[in-house]
Amino acid sequence: MNQNNTNNFDNNEIRSTDDSFKEETFSKKVQNLDINSDQDKIRIKEDNDLKVVETVFDNKTRLILMSMINKGVINEVGGSISTGKEANVYFAPSDPTAKAVKIFRIDVTSFKKMRPYIEGDHRFKRFRSSRSGFIETWTKKEFKNLQRMSVHNIPCPKPLNVERNILVMEYLGSEGAVLPKLKDSKINKPRNLYKRIMNSVKDLYQKAKLVHADLSEYNILFDENKNQYYLIDVSQSVLWDHPNAQHFLLRDLNNINRFFNQFSIEIIELKTLYKWITSEDPDEIMLSEISKK
Repeated sequence: MNQNNTNNFDNNEIRSTDDSFKEETFSKKVQNLDINSDQDKIRIKEDNDLKVVETVFDNKTRLILMSMINKGVINEVGGSISTGKEANVYFAPSDPTAKAVKIFRIDVTSFKKMRPYIEGDHRFKRFRSSRSGFIETWTKKEFKNLQRMSVHNIPCPKPLNVERNILVMEYLGSEGAVLPKLKDSKINKPRNLYKRIMNSVKDLYQKAKLVHADLSEYNILFDENKNQYYLIDVSQSVLWDHPNAQHFLLRDLNNINRFFNQFSIEIIELKTLYKWITSEDPDEIMLSEISKK
């Protein structure tokens, strides 16, 4: 792609817990905790505490959820929107608008693989080395990253509240269904969408000073009716001066190029994209390795 084409592309830019409460006050709402999942078995203890437990919940998590209900952050926790290795997301019907409650697993087994995304981020120089301490930091990291994105009008769910391993954010979808992932969506104008997403990657880097670090068709929600997309799952996102930022950005760009290549549209080469976003040339060895994937 020549310089003129790059300029044209550029011009298309689109822009703790308060546990001191009476549990019986919330007994009915606790009983409404609908946390059904194919992967997670629910065990209800027959006792006066009405403890609802699943693999993603520990007792502190349950208490925080009840405290959030007490404070009016959410009204209740409804059905499961998605389940993953690191977290489950639940629908929370609320007034005036519904919310999404993302609960990170305290017992996650892959937390050691998550550490490189925290280490090197000066915002989190100190965090408790325990598993629960790390997951708490990981949750706060996603909240802060969403805040940065929202400030700069980068399409994402707006963050509303965070406590320990629970993140409350804007719900994207209708009560009947959450918005589909990009990979499962019908795309009528792939060329336009490709350019807009790349512009958001540029805004993410230049304005929010972030690299998504796991961007693909799996971490983008798409509203087919409004032709609008949203970047999600940004707990691993790093600041642009992170030691691995260049590698992560090239990987993100390569993933998006690979997905849109199926639509027979003009795909901008990786090196050109990287320089357009960062104003620098990528490391040639790194570029070559990622381009082969």
